[in-house]
Amino acid sequence: MKTKKIVVAGGGTGGHYYPALAFIKYLEQYYNLDILYFMTKGRIEEKKIPKDIPYAKTITLETKGLLRPLYNLENIKRINDFLKESRGIKKIIKEFNPDFGFFTGGYITAPVILAMKKLKIPYYLHEQNSIPGLVNKRFSKYSKKTFISFKETPYLQNTVYTGNPVRYPSKDIKREILLNYNLEDLYKKTILVMGGSLGSEKIDDIMYEVYQSTENINFIHITKDSERFQSFKNVKTFDYIDNAYEIMGVIDGIVSRAGATSIAEIIFYNLNSVLIPWKGAAENHQMINAKKTQENVNSIICDEDNYSTNSIINFLNNINSKPADYIWYQKSDDSVKNITNYIEELN
Repeated sequence: MKTKKIVVAGGGTGGHYYPALAFIKYLEQYYNLDILYFMTKGRIEEKKIPKDIPYAKTITLETKGLLRPLYNLENIKRINDFLKESRGIKKIIKEFNPDFGFFTGGYITAPVILAMKKLKIPYYLHEQNSIPGLVNKRFSKYSKKTFISFKETPYLQNTVYTGNPVRYPSKDIKREILLNYNLEDLYKKTILVMGGSLGSEKIDDIMYEVYQSTENINFIHITKDSERFQSFKNVKTFDYIDNAYEIMGVIDGIVSRAGATSIAEIIFYNLNSVLIPWKGAAENHQMINAKKTQENVNSIICDEDNYSTNSIINFLNNINSKPADYIWYQKSDDSVKNITNYIEELN
């Protein structure tokens, strides 16, 4: 197999990290990869790359994102720090001598992309959200291609619609896999609850109210506060589920934030969904993501501050339960394949 040297950055949240991981895992089937991955200090990629991509060369950066509103005076210092960091990154990349770069967003990518631009090394961007982030808006005009997940994504240049890569099982999945999550009755409706890779106290608060009136439903709840839900026998809590995508094909519905990766998975697995967009998302993109999702799957959108518990309960009660012997048959996601087909250095 040919060897490909690739600079990768994208992280801070699972929404940025998992598309990059999916891209790398796909390429592993066809190339010997030499990966230089720039990571965000203390965030998801720094924790997971040693296991997910053990052969990757890694550099942890101290880069901080810009504060909102953008005219905040602290941003002057952050921009100066960013420029200093980019000079050091430029030297590292020059020594690595990559074929190209692949960047999936988050403020961590800004100094890396700037270094690539100065070195005149080709790079590609991937935008997961319906409303693009600041970095992709700034640098898309210099990219060879900017891959988008929603056809109507504005503000970007050099765009190609490819979809958002999702993780999916490499085999058929039986509903009985839910027994691994302490469930006993496979005939009982089962709902996954998650607040994104960073968790969500708001979703915890909302679901605490819901659980008081839904004893007829099983819940698998990913939370940082497991003790809070111990009194609910039908709620099984986990701090983190590394392979949550393995159960998405056999559960009956989901309660989730509306981050890009969550939305892509909800659509891919055709999940009945209660979407609770995070109001802190830049340019309210999670709300826009959620509205796009409603065009594809059965879902409701709930305001995290002004919600109706009864509406959530009624929606969940009206979801049909899959049979105990249900099997999710493997299917593939073409998003990564679409992306690689447009990367000239791979063809």
